[in-house]
Amino acid sequence: MSMRVNEKGLHHRSGRVKPVRVSLILTLCVLSLAACSASSIEQERKIYTREATDEGMDRAKSQGHGLNGPLIQELDDSFAAKGIKLMNNMSADDGEGGISYMYLLNGSGRHIVKVHIFSDVPTRVTRMNEMYGNGGDEAVMENGLGKTTIRSKAYVSLVYTASGGEKDDYEEDVIQVFQHVLEQLK
Repeated sequence: MSMRVNEKGLHHRSGRVKPVRVSLILTLCVLSLAACSASSIEQERKIYTREATDEGMDRAKSQGHGLNGPLIQELDDSFAAKGIKLMNNMSADDGEGGISYMYLLNGSGRHIVKVHIFSDVPTRVTRMNEMYGNGGDEAVMENGLGKTTIRSKAYVSLVYTASGGEKDDYEEDVIQVFQHVLEQLK
């Protein structure tokens, strides 16, 4: 037992300290349980509203492992078979269920392949019109700076842009790959 000294002499220390500590510990435990419970409720809400599934699908698509994975893998394999490496892979989510990938052919900034995957055909047509001024299945646009070739099918558009004096270096191979990959779509 601890003792304290005051003006009246030695006295036993008050027993009030222990209940205060116990009360504080219990309060912290209850708050922790409430926080865990709120977190669990939020996770359950995401499951029942499909938000968790949508978040997972978005992550998978941006990493090329979702439903678009086979398409991107086929594109990569087809270019590799022609001796062309797809390099500097970049991707962007459009916020409407679509995603775009961009590659440099053999690391050259003069040869760019873009893969636009949209949520549906009407969205593809609208977005391709906005981006390239053409929502059709095939287009070739050329100006003094370069040449852009577009091939589309269903909800996918493949775009090849070549610039500078090397405009025709990969064109034949790229068109063959585009046709092959689009034929794989059902």
